[in-house]
Amino acid sequence: MLMMRDFDNSLLRAFVTVAETGAVSAAAVRLARTQAAVSMQLRRLEDDIGQRLLERSPRGVRLTDAGHRLLPYAHAILGAGEDARRALEVGDVAGTVRLGMLEDVAVGRLPRALRRFSAAHPQVALEIVVDASAALSQRLVDGGLDVLVGDPAMVDATPLVTWTQPLFWVGARGCLLDPDTPLPLVAFGGTCLWQQQVMTILRRAGLAWRVVCTSTSLPAVQSAVEAGLGVSVLLDGNIRHDTMRVLGASDGLPEPPAADLGLFVRHAVSTQETAVDALQRFLCEELDLGLGLVDRSSSAARR
Repeated sequence: MLMMRDFDNSLLRAFVTVAETGAVSAAAVRLARTQAAVSMQLRRLEDDIGQRLLERSPRGVRLTDAGHRLLPYAHAILGAGEDARRALEVGDVAGTVRLGMLEDVAVGRLPRALRRFSAAHPQVALEIVVDASAALSQRLVDGGLDVLVGDPAMVDATPLVTWTQPLFWVGARGCLLDPDTPLPLVAFGGTCLWQQQVMTILRRAGLAWRVVCTSTSLPAVQSAVEAGLGVSVLLDGNIRHDTMRVLGASDGLPEPPAADLGLFVRHAVSTQETAVDALQRFLCEELDLGLGLVDRSSSAARR
C-alpha cells in the first residue's frame, strides 16, 4: 500500500520565503536562519518531491515550472495552519477597516487570504479599495483609508514595513522570441514605476523593443499576453500558468526588476483600533514580514 507523506511546514516556509524574496540570502534574513540552513531545507524539499523547484544563479533563484505549481499549494497549507491558530485565539475583535491595495496585489493571493481573515474575524467589516498608489495615498492622507498596501515611492506616508517581491517575464504558453526583431512589449500605462524600470533594463541590455499594447488594467495586460501579442512582467500571483510561460535568460531576456511594496497604517480611533491592529498583524503574518517590526509601539510611523 502506498504511504502518503505529509509536507514539512518548515521546508514549505523556506521555499515560499525564497520564492517571494527571490534570493536565499534575503530569505535567510527574514527567517532568522543562515543561508546554509535555508539551502539545506530547499534541497530536502526537492529531494522529497523528486523535482527541482528552483533554478539557482549568481543573481538569485527563480522558480521552475514545478516550483510555480507548488507555490499556491504551499501558501494554502501554511495559511491553513495560521487560520487554525487564529480561530483558537480570536477574541472580541469588531469594527470596520478600510483597506487600499494596488491592483497587482488585489488580483494575487492576498484577496483569498482576506477571505480567511473575514472567516476568523466575523465581526470585522472589510471595505476594500483597489486603485493606483498615488490615489490610495491621497485617500490615506484624507482619512479615507486605515490600511494601505502600495508602492512606497508613490505613497506620502512612512511605511510600517517594506518588502520586495520578484517580477517575472511572461509570454503566451507557446511564446518563442525572435532575437532579430524588437521585443514586443505589453506595457502598463500610467505612473507604473515597474514599467519604467523594465524599459531601463532593456535599454542597458542593448535590446530593442516596441510597445504593442498599453493598459492600466492588469486583466487587460494578462489577456494581451495570453493572446500572444507580446511579453510583460508580472508578480508570480498574477501569472496564469495554464496559458502563460515564464521567460528568462534562455529566451535572451535580462534579469527583470523587482517590485517594492509597503504596508501603511493610519492611526485608528479607539473603536476601530482592535480591528485595524488585527488586520495589520494578519497582513504581516500572511506576507511573512516579521511581526517584531509591527506592533503598537510603531504608532509613531502612522499618519
